[in-house]
Amino acid sequence: MKKKAVIAVAVLIMLFVVIGILRLFPSYSFTIKSNWDISLPIKAVLTEIYEKDSGASFHGDGVRYHIFSYKYEDYIDLMFAWTPNEHKTNFYPTTREAAQAWLDEIDVPAEERPDYEKCCSWSKSQDDNSEIIFLWDNELNRLYIIENFI
Repeated sequence: MKKKAVIAVAVLIMLFVVIGILRLFPSYSFTIKSNWDISLPIKAVLTEIYEKDSGASFHGDGVRYHIFSYKYEDYIDLMFAWTPNEHKTNFYPTTREAAQAWLDEIDVPAEERPDYEKCCSWSKSQDDNSEIIFLWDNELNRLYIIENFI
């Protein structure tokens, strides 16, 4: 009986350690949910294929960029009311101009940028004027996410 109790305690300790480690290294899905209240669709089977950011900052400001490939398009399609048309952002006349400026800021090479002509988009801003832009290229099965924290 004593041996079972020791094993149970050891299993619980290992479980807490694993959970603690996972909390130190949150996934990007967790980060998007925390910062924007947006859930990335797990059932789309997203695979991150590129990421770049402006680096650590004291206030958490800067640009973050991620590209995901996905297996199931239907879940991406249901994420937002995607629009093929450009729309205004807080500081730029179009989402394309905002995305280009932010990607220039972090020196993203041309081959890692979206083909804006082929993408649908959706964006959101926060009270502090931070913004996020999602670009979806359903021909390439790519989801591009660009965040600009002010």
